[in-house]
Amino acid sequence: MPMVADPFPVASILLAAGREESLRPLLVQLVVIILAARAGAVVARWLRQPSVVGEIVAGLLLGPSAFGAWFPELFAAVFRGGAGGDAGGVMEASLTSFSQVGLILLLFLIGIEFDFSHVRRQGRLSAAISLAGIAAPFALGYGLAVAMTPRLDALGATAAIDARSFALFMGTAMSITAIPILGRILVEMGMQHTPLGATVVASAACDDAVGWTLLAAVSALAAGNFEIGRIAGIVGATLGFAALCLFVVRPLLLPRLERSVHGGDAGHGGPRLSLGMLSLLLAMLFVAAWTTSLIGIFAIFGAFLLGASLSGVPKVREAVTGQFADFVTVFFLPIFFTYTGLRTTIGSLSTPEAWGWAAAVMAVAVLGKWGGCGLAARLGGMPAGEASCVGVFMNTRALMELIVINVGMDLGVIPPAVACMLVLMAIGTTLMATPLAAWMLRGTQYEPTLVGRGFLRGR
Repeated sequence: MPMVADPFPVASILLAAGREESLRPLLVQLVVIILAARAGAVVARWLRQPSVVGEIVAGLLLGPSAFGAWFPELFAAVFRGGAGGDAGGVMEASLTSFSQVGLILLLFLIGIEFDFSHVRRQGRLSAAISLAGIAAPFALGYGLAVAMTPRLDALGATAAIDARSFALFMGTAMSITAIPILGRILVEMGMQHTPLGATVVASAACDDAVGWTLLAAVSALAAGNFEIGRIAGIVGATLGFAALCLFVVRPLLLPRLERSVHGGDAGHGGPRLSLGMLSLLLAMLFVAAWTTSLIGIFAIFGAFLLGASLSGVPKVREAVTGQFADFVTVFFLPIFFTYTGLRTTIGSLSTPEAWGWAAAVMAVAVLGKWGGCGLAARLGGMPAGEASCVGVFMNTRALMELIVINVGMDLGVIPPAVACMLVLMAIGTTLMATPLAAWMLRGTQYEPTLVGRGFLRGR
């Protein structure tokens, strides 16, 4: 009989043979991952970069490209279960499960924090910037993928990859902007309430909404193998679920969430949901994730749709983020970054041709986002320096790019070497955002704030 995959790998680790010996390696992994992420965050903040950049780099360094290459025996002991292949497989499966749960919680938080008022207030300019920030990089990414497709075998692709799915995912990967990271950058630079900051946030919000819709559509196309009937079923079911969240779940659940919020006044800390409503919300979140997974477009989309349908009420948003965000940031996100690092091997870029394609990926990403958004902002009437700065901010990929990469890899349309190129691009575009934006804003009304916060030196 064929072997059936264990649907509960974490439970297997805890209960296998009734021994806690199976739990200890996982605990070691978690200690290493959490401490490495915090160390990376500290270094990143010291370098005037967002903490999440350091956490992403730490996750990559824990993978086979650094830790595995420099200390292979220790790496095998920590992440592969030493000589015991079965233990290593179970531990890796448990990290996969933790990372997937973390992404479900994260996408729910992103959805519930989504502020549609930014889009309404900024109007045509933000819509134009967002449209350019989707269309230009998508077209360039699609074209690059068409050029790369005949060389995928030379880049180490071990299985046949559908050319259309690969091209669509490359276009989508180029189109993403990481609004959570962008928001943190603007806060650290003291620009979140400025006209420039408002324009960037509104543009990124539009970009994210279109980007996630595009990713869901492309996932449906890939999952449906371009069979019209199957794709129509996936799209129809997804739209029906979105309507259910918006027109049924929101009016039924949101008033109850509002009534259950307590605290938030002097001496009582921030607002909090009652334990009963928190339990109900978590259960509904996992049902939503299960539903879209069953539909065929990944669990994370259900989490985002549920979160977005409950957005717009500040006290509910503050209560949910206050009770979820810290633990997701400190525990689940580092696991996701390490999981991505374990799937990323710099050694897959082993030839000059591979590094040439990696450079092309970076160039296309920067040209599409920075060039497209910057040009749209300039044509919309913004000064040249500020318009270019909008393009630099919109070029920030970070965490959102990693999610797209993992979706593509899970669908089998992104080979490991190309995934590595995209990971490097995600880190590079995020690292360049803060120093370039600060340099471009020298001599503008924003210079005193940037000097005061240490991003520029006074003259």
